[in-house]
Amino acid sequence: MFVSFSLGTCPSNTQADASAYVHSGRSMNTRLIYALLMVCLSWTAVAWSAEEGEAIEKTVKEAAMAASTFSETRDKQAVLKLYTKDYVGIQDGETETRDAIEKWLSDYESELNKGSTLRFISVVSNLQVRMPGPTAWATYDYVFQAIRKGELEAQDSGQCTTLLRKEGSTWLIQHEHCSKTRLMK
Repeated sequence: MFVSFSLGTCPSNTQADASAYVHSGRSMNTRLIYALLMVCLSWTAVAWSAEEGEAIEKTVKEAAMAASTFSETRDKQAVLKLYTKDYVGIQDGETETRDAIEKWLSDYESELNKGSTLRFISVVSNLQVRMPGPTAWATYDYVFQAIRKGELEAQDSGQCTTLLRKEGSTWLIQHEHCSKTRLMK
């Protein structure tokens, strides 16, 4: 965030000009105080943005971690709490809703209860956050692996763009679009 301001031009050295300048309420001290105030206010906004950016990164990474550790925790809410109620996403051209995520978790839990050794590993990298206001977006690369009996069964990698909305003090995923990386022909 950049804040631009001007201290104005200095008056000429004539006594009349200096007197008029001071009496008009534009003394150099007043201008300096205003300038310092602007710098302090802009610093607060930059600090707030950095703090909010870290919170957004945490949400994206926490979603990947909650999905990866689901086989151990079986905690659906650890995943679902990170998505808005009206979440709609796209995964390789397929529409996905919060209900679809919940169904996938239930189906996966059912398989785990039957003794499945299928585990998922999700890694997020190159995470970039942009925050224009009460909404934000993040772009990142992902690698998603399916492991069964200690062996790699399948792997996807690609790129995602995630839109987030702030609800209260929490950033939640509102929309996500992820696509596998395809080789160029």
